[in-house]
Amino acid sequence: MSIDLDSPDFNHDGSELKIQIRREEIPEFFPVDGVIIDITGDINLYSAQAIKNIINNLIDAGKLKIFINLEEVMYIDSSGLGAFLSAQSKLLKISGFLKIFSPSKSVGYVLDLTKLRSLLKVHDTLAIAIESL
Repeated sequence: MSIDLDSPDFNHDGSELKIQIRREEIPEFFPVDGVIIDITGDINLYSAQAIKNIINNLIDAGKLKIFINLEEVMYIDSSGLGAFLSAQSKLLKISGFLKIFSPSKSVGYVLDLTKLRSLLKVHDTLAIAIESL
């Protein structure tokens, strides 16, 4: 089944948050049912729903190995953390996973403070996240 990853079902460009499916620079041995999501902006109560919707659409389209780049996210609150935890729980039930990579310094601090870094499978780079498969 071919899906249009450029469709609005898989991208979001709001005032606080931009979510985009990476189409270039995909590693050679990347999983066929995998996808890389680049997020830019702040993840909060108002923008977390867009993340949930896009991840659910990707799961419905058969993308069960989700890698999320948080390098350009400067703020995340409990709603954003909850969105990732919810997605991870859903994916684990269907033999998928969610891996976060390249968190910004401020996001890394929140992940450490909440002790969610290991639970959410956070890696320093995409390459390390892929190696951990």
